[in-house]
Amino acid sequence: MSDLGALPVQAYLTACLLAGVIGLWLGRVAWRERDEPGGLEVALYLFCGGGVSLLYALRVAAPGEVAMTVALNLATPLLGALPVLWILFAFAFTGNDRWRTENRIVALATPAFVWVLLAWSSGTHGLARRSVVPVADGPFTLLGYELGPAGGAFVLLAYGLCVAGALLVVDLYERTGNRYRLQTFVVLLGTLFPFLAGVATFVDLGSYAHLSWLPTAFVIHGVFLYGTVFWLGTLDAAVVARDTAVEVMQDPVIVSGSDGRIRDLNPAAEAILPPDAVGSTLSEAFPRLEVGVEHPTTIGDRQFDIQENPITDPRGTDRGHVFLLRDVTAREQRQRELERREAELERQNDRLAEFAGVVSHDLRNPLAAASAAVELARQRGDDSDGALERAANAHDRMDDMIEGLLALATAGETVDDLDRVSLDGTVRRVWSRLETADATLTVEGDATVLADRDRLEQLTSNLFRNAIDHAGEDVAVTVTVATDGDAVALAVGDDGPGIPPEERERVTERGVSLGGGTGLGLAIVGDIVEAHGWTLSVAESDTGGARFVIEGMEAADS
Repeated sequence: MSDLGALPVQAYLTACLLAGVIGLWLGRVAWRERDEPGGLEVALYLFCGGGVSLLYALRVAAPGEVAMTVALNLATPLLGALPVLWILFAFAFTGNDRWRTENRIVALATPAFVWVLLAWSSGTHGLARRSVVPVADGPFTLLGYELGPAGGAFVLLAYGLCVAGALLVVDLYERTGNRYRLQTFVVLLGTLFPFLAGVATFVDLGSYAHLSWLPTAFVIHGVFLYGTVFWLGTLDAAVVARDTAVEVMQDPVIVSGSDGRIRDLNPAAEAILPPDAVGSTLSEAFPRLEVGVEHPTTIGDRQFDIQENPITDPRGTDRGHVFLLRDVTAREQRQRELERREAELERQNDRLAEFAGVVSHDLRNPLAAASAAVELARQRGDDSDGALERAANAHDRMDDMIEGLLALATAGETVDDLDRVSLDGTVRRVWSRLETADATLTVEGDATVLADRDRLEQLTSNLFRNAIDHAGEDVAVTVTVATDGDAVALAVGDDGPGIPPEERERVTERGVSLGGGTGLGLAIVGDIVEAHGWTLSVAESDTGGARFVIEGMEAADS
């Protein structure tokens, strides 16, 4: 056994025992608060590190080879778990929880588990350890051994996991702001201890070739991790998510310091700025960010709106600015296309208004003269073959078409001013103005709605004329007004022959007439309905005739 009276042995045992107690105690504390990000891994890491340190002290102080071997075998699974726990902590600490799946954890733990089994059975095959015998090293008596192929492979794996975790933390250190760099620095500093202790143990840099410095180094590393998680605070998940979101954003993000120099860029900004933009001034790398720049600004073939936000510390001191360049190329293209269409529509409306003026003045005047001449000739009685009668009918039809075209020119215009209109009053007023002969009108219900008064009268008049023209002069017309809360529906039905189901979708199209009319009356109805934002449907009335239902009207008292 080791010389327990020798000062080096006492000092080493004291360090191992103290480290073991600290590791187990801090592990217990961490276990109570293991819900913190990385807290569970830190607790288990401290338990394993503390256990390894105490068991190594037992190996040093053990009176015989059997006790040393027992302590070595008990420490083996704890040693196997440490690198796995470290990489899992690195995943949690750096916000890479997506890598901590069950399959990956099993994949990481499997080599360690296999190494433990091979180490325990090395006496039969020597794959993990060879020549396990007590070795005297000054005042120490230690259990020395050589690494087998499996043991060497596990050492390489352990160092690989150590380096991989450190690289994850380094990457996080470079990406996070000043507020979180202390945590990442502390984690990296703690990682140096087991790394350097392992190098010192295997390379034999000390006075005692077989003495390991790893047990206490593991505990020191665990203390640094504990301090980071429970004293300094790990990186908030929202902060990590924000950082990741900025990296993957399609819009460029530029961060400048209080001195006006660019400090950071996301990949989207790197794509549009010079390669040496970081460290240069804003005016050099991107003059368009100067105050007063016109928005949107054009960069290459893209257009961007620029949003500037100040960066201040808790005391309100200016620390720089963040510039978000929102890509509005598609929006600007849509806007230009919309402006082009609006301009084209305005030109079309102007031409339509001009056409309406021509129809109103240049066509109606000669038509009126022709109608007067025909009427004068008829009064003289010189129409033995009915030619003048046919001419008069043609003139009446032309007048109807002109009136329809004028109404059609304005029927679809957007309704800007709405009036409070009584449906019952409108229906009866329009009916009284028409030549209805023996036709009858029945009105059921009433409501006051918001509508363009003139166009609503035009709509009603066209529906009444449609009923009289197609159902006969003795047609019975029924107008029904139904209310449902704020919604009002107007239905106009007749007892005529009705409209075949296959034609109901077409009757409101321009030029479509089932009875030899102009084909404009119902088209005007459809345009007025659409201009108000209502809906029109064609159905069969209770008496088998046609029924036009207008829905979507808004009650004026709502």
